[in-house]
Formats: sequence, C-alpha cells, structure tokens
Amino acid sequence: MKRYLLKMNKLLTVQQHSRLGKEVLRDCNLASITDQQVEELKQSLWEHGVIVVRKQKLTASQLKDFAIQTFGDSTLGHRPKPLDPEIAPDLQSPGVSILGNPKGLSGEVVGKVAWQWHHDKDHLPKTQGLDMNALYVVMLYGVSIPDKGTDGQPHTTEFLDMVEAYHNLAPQHQQQLGLLSMYHLSPISPQPGVEIPRKLHPIVSTHKVTGRYCLYLGSDTSILKGLENKPEAAKQYWQELFREILDCTPAYAHIWQPGDIVFWDNSQVMHTGMPYNANKYKRIALRVGVMANS
Repeated sequence: MKRYLLKMNKLLTVQQHSRLGKEVLRDCNLASITDQQVEELKQSLWEHGVIVVRKQKLTASQLKDFAIQTFGDSTLGHRPKPLDPEIAPDLQSPGVSILGNPKGLSGEVVGKVAWQWHHDKDHLPKTQGLDMNALYVVMLYGVSIPDKGTDGQPHTTEFLDMVEAYHNLAPQHQQQLGLLSMYHLSPISPQPGVEIPRKLHPIVSTHKVTGRYCLYLGSDTSILKGLENKPEAAKQYWQELFREILDCTPAYAHIWQPGDIVFWDNSQVMHTGMPYNANKYKRIALRVGVMANS
C-alpha cells in the first residue's frame, strides 16, 4: 500500500482502501448494461461508497441514457442548449457537464471550484420536497487524463470515507455532533434576482439504504445552526471540525486511467479534485449527477 503526505493539508493519502474504490463489472459495456448488472452496480455503490468501472467508450448521450436507466432520474436533459462548435459533439448532451479544458491547452479550467474538499448535492438545496439526506450520486467519466498533477504524482481524485470518519471520533464527540445541524447552499449560482433558501442537514445522519451513521459537512460555506449571523465563527467551526477529521481519517486517491467511470455516493464521502497543469496537459471528464431511486 503506497502512502504519501499532501503538504497542503498534512493529509495521509492511500491508493488502496478497505472500502472505497472497488472495481466492478469488469468487461461490461455500460451502453448495453443488463438489469442484473444495474442492481449489482447499485448495491456495490451503497456498500462501498466509491466504485469504478473501467475501459468504457461512451458518448455524452450514452452516459446520460445509462444514468437514467440505472438511477431513474428522469430530470436529466430537459433543458437543451446549442452545441458548442469548439467542442466535439460526442462530448455534449443536455444534463452532462464537461470538466477540464476541452477546448485545448489553456489555463482556463472548467470545474476548478472542485479543487477543495466538499460533498456534491447540487440540486438538493434548491429542490422543494427533497431532504438533504436524499441519495445523490455523481459519476465522472475520464475521457482524456493528464499524465501528472502539479506535484508530479499521477492524476487523482481524492475521497474521504465519512462513515469511517464518524467512527474514528471519540464517543463523546459523536454524541455532541449528533445534536447539531448545518445550513447548506447549492454551489450552483442562482439566476439574478432568484433567492435559494438554505437547507438544514444534520452533521450526523443515517444512510437511507445501509443504515450506517455518516458525517455530512458540505463545504466550508456551510453554517452551523446557531451561527447564522456569525459567518467568521461558522467558518472557523467548520475548518476546525474538518481538520480533526483529516487528522484521523486517511483519504483514498483514485488514480485515473482513460475510460474510467468513477461513481460516488455523496451521503457517504467527501471528495476533492486535484490541480494539474492545464497549459501542458489535456483533461476532459464528463460529469452526471443524479437523484437515485435506491
């Protein structure tokens, strides 16, 4: 098991993990997945939190169709927009985001905001009738992968097991956190004049499928209930709690290969993208976020 230290966070990172990062459905073409394989993939995801299917060759439309078939999110693709002539048509489909530098080598990177630790629950804060503990799954398809990150290491996305993080805390601290909640905002900026209300999420929640206790922190914009009018104190509380979690919980680093599709369950894990030299390396990834029907 290879281990190394990220100097920025003094974080112990492992490239093998007892739970996260399981490879599933070897030699399966997700464009023609069977119902039995769908169930196998979903059960593996709930069990492991992060899974990977390798050696895929999908268009953006095929990825979207697979997501709908697998997770039942029929909201994808209802807002068509014109194709960008500077990006290959196979990479474009309503409901599918393109991350990286798809228009060529450039310092302009789409998705750079994800280069910090966070949960993805994009649509939940602004969707009426959905509680913040709803099952929100992200799949990221690596089309073109940089050879290296900025630190000379292989290109990775890193994940924290928030089930493990909860159990690594002292019992007294677990009990204290079980009484607290945080307000969360969608990371997607609203249209001018549109106000998106904050939504509460308990710091300690019970996973809807597995019944495991998980920590949910959102991002450093989250606000502890009771500190709504004290933004500096709220940010300090979040940072100190997250630092404690980093100190006792190793992160799993997925080393990307072209054709990988990594799935993660945002009720169970936090993640961060890793910087790379976009003037030197090309990175294209297709992202789909879906509400899962369990």
